[in-house]
Amino acid sequence: MFEKLKDRLHTVALIREAINSYPDGICFAAPGGRPILANKKINDICYMMTGHTVTNADRMWEELGDHRIQVTLPDPNGDASNDLNEGTEQILCRLQNEQVWQFQRRQLMLDSGPVMQYEAADVSELYRYQKQLQEKNEQLSGMLERQKTLLQNIVENNLKKEVLHTKMRIHSDFGRLLVMTENRLSNREESSDDSDIFEAWDHVISDMENASERKELAAASPQTELLKMAEMIGCKVEFTGEQPKERRALLLLYAAIREALTNAVRHAGADRLIVEIRHDDRYYRVAISSNGRNDVMSVHEGGGLSDLRRRLEQEGAELSIDINGGVVMNVTIPKGEDG
Repeated sequence: MFEKLKDRLHTVALIREAINSYPDGICFAAPGGRPILANKKINDICYMMTGHTVTNADRMWEELGDHRIQVTLPDPNGDASNDLNEGTEQILCRLQNEQVWQFQRRQLMLDSGPVMQYEAADVSELYRYQKQLQEKNEQLSGMLERQKTLLQNIVENNLKKEVLHTKMRIHSDFGRLLVMTENRLSNREESSDDSDIFEAWDHVISDMENASERKELAAASPQTELLKMAEMIGCKVEFTGEQPKERRALLLLYAAIREALTNAVRHAGADRLIVEIRHDDRYYRVAISSNGRNDVMSVHEGGGLSDLRRRLEQEGAELSIDINGGVVMNVTIPKGEDG
């Protein structure tokens, strides 16, 4: 009998030693909070947090709640652990030494009745990783917002550049024409024909009027700008379907129409552009075609078309070109918040 008792005590000592050497904290308590077993680690951590060891598990849990930090850590087991963690409560606490510990408790049903199991694990590395990931996400979000702002100004910026180039050309033509007119007046003969001078002045005056109109266009809405630009180059834009309500999607659409408009007039001799818009819960799907030449065999993607594709892809949109009895530009634009 004495040997059996000795063996049992030895076994209990080994179990207690194994539990105390466990790197995480663990505690089992009876209903009401009376500790049945608490290892050294959970006693040490609770002492650092509350000023005493585990004397009552229920009270310990309440005191830990006073030191809770509001952070959600990712579940390392993924969705597969949902069933295992059902009914488990968690508290995340930061110690004075900046270590972060996660405490959990769950109820176990034994033959002798219910027992509460408490666990404590050092999640400092996971917490630091989570904070770094959050900071990276905030930086990426800021970069994305700057890209959106830049994209929203693409049409306006391009128009201002065109206005500036037009003004520079008009100033140059105007200067040359003044010199030409002065020379003609100084050396004129009664039989000289001034029709070329008058024709040159007509062109300069017409360019000045167009430049003035373009300047007003820079402050106009994207749709007004697009339609007036189309009118300037002798092409009518026809829409079917509902246009995007979000400004971001609208600007992407108009950037695509603008490029299609330029190519249709320049390369296919079109005077009518057809924009068909369909949409579902997630995307606007746009097909842009024209009444220009239908004998086009290929489209060289470079310059403006490559820039357009890059802008669209930066915003999660897609661009494809179909050649079947004419060129059709297909654009898929994701829906999203106005901005």
